[in-house]
Amino acid sequence: MVRKRYEWADGADLAPHTARKLKILGDYFEEYLRVRCRIPQQSRFRLAVVDGFAGAGRYSKGEAGSPIVLIDTLRRVASELAITRAVDGMAPLTIECHLILNDASPEVADLLRKNIAPVLSEVREKVPNLRIKCDVLNKEFETIFPEIKGQLQAGGFRNVIFNLDQCGHKLVSRETIDDILASFRSSEIFLTFMIES
Repeated sequence: MVRKRYEWADGADLAPHTARKLKILGDYFEEYLRVRCRIPQQSRFRLAVVDGFAGAGRYSKGEAGSPIVLIDTLRRVASELAITRAVDGMAPLTIECHLILNDASPEVADLLRKNIAPVLSEVREKVPNLRIKCDVLNKEFETIFPEIKGQLQAGGFRNVIFNLDQCGHKLVSRETIDDILASFRSSEIFLTFMIES
């Protein structure tokens, strides 16, 4: 199978099926955050989000890629929760997210850093109840997964989401998926794969 390569440097076009995947990712992540942050006495929610095949963050017409969809969803939900929890007399809530964005290409990882910098800066300025620590990595996912796993376990993360949109079907092994599910108390995986004819 030929692996699809996005030409990020020239501005990758956002295909309709990819736009739909990003909508599903954003909608699911929003509902996940709302469910996990609904306890009235809760004052903090910690999670880690790993985007194993992050791309450059923006498509050719400025459309958000998965890293920015994840950050924008965190920003929107944290802002809304701050208001609704105050109105409902609930404890203030801080969301702490360790966001790990990985792309195998160093050039794409550099573009990603540039594209997410203003978004993260806006979060820091305008959303005080949201703390995002963001690491951008650039290795093949299977190669860097043990390092990511070790970092998350050392950080005591129990709530972990992996977005693995691999543009094919051979870049994430079954063993890695099993390892993710066995390594964290509450782990979820968005696994996208293509089936050959």
